[in-house]
Amino acid sequence: MQRKRKTYDAARTKEMILDAAEEMFAEHGYSATRVDAIASLSGYNKSLIYQYFQDKLGLYTGVIKRADQLGNTVFEGLLGSSLADSATTSDPSKFRQMLGAVIRNSFQFLLDHPRYLKIYLWEAAEEWRVWKSIAYSPDDIILFHRLAESAKENGLLRKDIEPIMVPIVLMNLVIPFVQSYRRLNEMMPDGIQSKISLEQYKEQLVLIVVYGLMEPSLL
Repeated sequence: MQRKRKTYDAARTKEMILDAAEEMFAEHGYSATRVDAIASLSGYNKSLIYQYFQDKLGLYTGVIKRADQLGNTVFEGLLGSSLADSATTSDPSKFRQMLGAVIRNSFQFLLDHPRYLKIYLWEAAEEWRVWKSIAYSPDDIILFHRLAESAKENGLLRKDIEPIMVPIVLMNLVIPFVQSYRRLNEMMPDGIQSKISLEQYKEQLVLIVVYGLMEPSLL
């Protein structure tokens, strides 16, 4: 019982430290974040943080790894076995449904976890300098590239679309749409019937992706 209690406390402590680190990295970026500030926010001292994560880069890696694993869990729960089903990249209807599901789920995931979006934008602003140095690398690009190659072989992708563009579009097009929705609606003058709901906005993005990537004759 005592051993289980210690294990539970260690896991909970790590999560609280990662919560604090995530908040600081999201608000200030990697370069401007100090371990002292993370320690203060988390309520744990620096020596314990270093014991668990070695250094600031280890903390950052922990935040990125946790975000990626959470995203994978969400996607696996929502998409089920479709990503591993060979029929997904040979049946136009299933491939279209998969593309739509990935866009919708990615959009909602970033809405539910705005800190991850901020960290991503900080990374982009700093030309991925820190991202390149971490020991953990998400495998989303590899997965979706393989799916795209299979879809291209089966004639589901447009002939002028390279398979590598599929993971690039799926992973990066959602971010500016999420970021721009509120700004877009707030910029529209009163009386102009161009404001759309969040759900409509999301579905418009799905259409852009599906009709931009798939062979037109299959739509």
